[in-house]
Amino acid sequence: MLPRIEYSVSVPVPVDAAFRVFQDHDRLLHRGIYTEVAWMEGEPWQVGSRLRYRVVYPVETTISAVVSSVSPPRSISLLNHALGVTAEQNVSFGPDLKGGTRVRMTMDLIGTSTELSEKALEDAVTFVTRDALDTMVSLCQRRAATG
Repeated sequence: MLPRIEYSVSVPVPVDAAFRVFQDHDRLLHRGIYTEVAWMEGEPWQVGSRLRYRVVYPVETTISAVVSSVSPPRSISLLNHALGVTAEQNVSFGPDLKGGTRVRMTMDLIGTSTELSEKALEDAVTFVTRDALDTMVSLCQRRAATG
């Protein structure tokens, strides 16, 4: 059985700002992990809209995603398809008791990869999940520092 991947971070900006930073795909590019993040169909961040991620590290693949729900500024859910597996991605945004915003992401994996072992798949999904939120931390810290 494939695992659930969970990761959370705290960012030093209000919930609304954290929500907008998550929606900024430019933070994922130009670092040797993603070569493209592009909307393929529909208006960005609307239910039913589709996007494509081209990943080159930790494994080369294309992820096709569809937005399944959006509740600004509290949550976003997507269904991701790659490597023979579907991942239900849920991202939530809420006030952090220490200030700023707590961002939590879960990825529930379903299916059997045609290209990777379960361990390699878990490692790859864990890497991209952590990277997605860690890039948010960096961008939010820069925005908080510049006011």
